[in-house]
Amino acid sequence: MKIRYLVLGAVLAVGGCTTTVAGSAQPGAEPPAQQVLDPCAMLTPEQATALGLEPTGVLTPGDTERLVPPSCRWGPAEDSEWDAVTVAASLDIPLASYHDGQQPVGEVQFGGLKWSKYPSTFGDGFCNYGTALSERSFVEISVLNASDGKKACEQADRAGPFVASHLPGGAPPPPIEQKPASPLASVEPCDLITPEEADTLQVKAQGRKTGKGRSSTDSDPGCEWESTDPNLHLVFVIVSPTKSAKKLAFDEEPDEQVDAGGRKWGLYRTPMDDEDSCAAVLPFSEEAGVKITDGNKADPAKACERLVKALPVITAKLPQA
Repeated sequence: MKIRYLVLGAVLAVGGCTTTVAGSAQPGAEPPAQQVLDPCAMLTPEQATALGLEPTGVLTPGDTERLVPPSCRWGPAEDSEWDAVTVAASLDIPLASYHDGQQPVGEVQFGGLKWSKYPSTFGDGFCNYGTALSERSFVEISVLNASDGKKACEQADRAGPFVASHLPGGAPPPPIEQKPASPLASVEPCDLITPEEADTLQVKAQGRKTGKGRSSTDSDPGCEWESTDPNLHLVFVIVSPTKSAKKLAFDEEPDEQVDAGGRKWGLYRTPMDDEDSCAAVLPFSEEAGVKITDGNKADPAKACERLVKALPVITAKLPQA
């Protein structure tokens, strides 16, 4: 079976040409308009983001002779729990031919259109929904979750109404739920230790901004303060409005809980098995957190000493969750 995993898009482009007759230039007869269905137009950046995907899809050209339509794949956004979505779209391949005449195993309705669910020769991890636009055109949504086929169809079900809204006869797209921004989004990490507090913590007065759009690193917003004691690590603070404490801790379990300003920080005495380092992570909310790292190169037993001292200083400047 020639199974391909894809989803759809739609923008029609019309092309024309002229011919030349010996002796004089004559306008040529217009050939039939050639239509192109763009699968990458099937999700707007806002819709893709709402599905936990990268805002822009990547186009793969088709091959009509091999019955392979153009497709567009939206990969999962960073730290997203949702799977990639692929949309295939064709104006010259019948849906039945694409599946080699294989019969669908079910039907679903979303976005005002009927979609047929097709099996995959690659296993139950695929979820494929196709809808015929005509006898020789179709759009198909495909999602792969190798460990949980139900999760694949859950993502396809979420994507379907958005894709359908770009197709003839499709219903308007569902409203996109706007999650309120985390209060941490307004926090400047370099304000968490003031120049007056820096001396007490044995760091330089001015911190250095880190993170995407702030430095050469492509990470969460952060700030690092160089130590005035060469035996101590720099103090590094990450403020993430979109990353949970578990992710900030790389799924490690804390060695103990430390109370600072009425908030519980998880303390990691040898994070990632680094014996002269220390880390503390605050679960700000289910999807946001704060992380501090420090250490002592000369005396690993004291790696957490200054960090614990800094916790009340930093906690006092954090907003309420």
